[in-house]
Amino acid sequence: MTDFKKMMAENFGENLTGAQLWALTKFAKNVRLRCRNNTAFNNEMNRTFPHARFRTVNKQRPSRLVPGTMETYPGLEISINNVPVTSQGAEDTE
Repeated sequence: MTDFKKMMAENFGENLTGAQLWALTKFAKNVRLRCRNNTAFNNEMNRTFPHARFRTVNKQRPSRLVPGTMETYPGLEISINNVPVTSQGAEDTE
């Protein structure tokens, strides 16, 4: 099972209803059509989910090109009611 399929199964269950599938499909199509970059994605998500805040932040990871150094890349930060949410979906408590 791919990471995406595993995440979907863990968060939505194995058997989505027809209405849920249509809603997900329409949402995905809307995002695909309207969001051509990170800023557009964040703006669309902030409009769609007003209780959450989506923003681009700088993140670091070990460089693949120069061993022993770090490289910076644009990452996504999500907060719900000003509480950061990790990539696993659990709200950070620290």
